[in-house]
Amino acid sequence: MRLRRSTWPRELTESVTATSKQAAGGKEDILAAVQLADGHWVAGTRAAVYLPTDTPGELRRVGWEAIERAGWDSEASVMHIYETTAFGTPLRATELKLDDPGRFGQLLRERVDASIVVRRHVPLTGKRGVRIVGRRSPADTDAPVTWNFVLDKGLEPSQPGVVDAAEAALKEVRDEFGI
Repeated sequence: MRLRRSTWPRELTESVTATSKQAAGGKEDILAAVQLADGHWVAGTRAAVYLPTDTPGELRRVGWEAIERAGWDSEASVMHIYETTAFGTPLRATELKLDDPGRFGQLLRERVDASIVVRRHVPLTGKRGVRIVGRRSPADTDAPVTWNFVLDKGLEPSQPGVVDAAEAALKEVRDEFGI
């Protein structure tokens, strides 16, 4: 028998278990969690972050590979999590108001970094270009790599040739790494 001491409520563990079984097909164990200023909880597992929804007791599972970036604003006590989206659409942003991210913040950084397989900046016009990122679940090294790219400031998808150049750069990077 394994005893586990946690600092989060049993209801959070049950909600993560139910959501992970439904979304991922298996149970995921919480590695770190933090309570938000509004009383809700956020939890992280090896494979995903579990974010609160508008429905009490329900969580939304977001694989680490689907997180573009995250940041901590210590002055405002807000953690920002930005999820990847289809090219040309705004990132999905989640703001988490909390006192101190603690171990959860460390887990967030480590898991997002671990999901990155390839990161490359390719110049398109002078120094401005596209950042190409290939990600996969850090909990499953056999998972497929998903790709996205972000244009530097000053480049817009509506500019002639920019999207074609970005897609060509993505193909070059994929070919280079054989992915």
